[in-house]
Amino acid sequence: MEIITATLQTLTGEVTAHRSGSKQVFLRQTDTPISLTQVAHGSFQSSDYCELHSHATMEEVFFFLSGQGAYTVGSETIPLESGVFVRIPAGIPHRLEAHGTDPLTYVYFGVAT
Repeated sequence: MEIITATLQTLTGEVTAHRSGSKQVFLRQTDTPISLTQVAHGSFQSSDYCELHSHATMEEVFFFLSGQGAYTVGSETIPLESGVFVRIPAGIPHRLEAHGTDPLTYVYFGVAT
């Protein structure tokens, strides 16, 4: 198996699949034989948000590094700040939004179910 290493300084930024915010992808599904779909570092500016959506065959986990925001998962709204971890089971509607003046930054894992 190939060892993959990267830094934020060497990764190219790209728009998220939901066309809000940006991400730098550490690992893609094609890089590994396991059920991991992606590992990425993401950033939402204060006006960025992701529309309510769900993934039928993917679970997501987020660890927030800085900034403030809110994550609506199902009927619950979770306040976001540095140190908050959120798990979103497959099939559950969710919406991410940034608040405040500083970017909302996070590390994200997607796992196929």
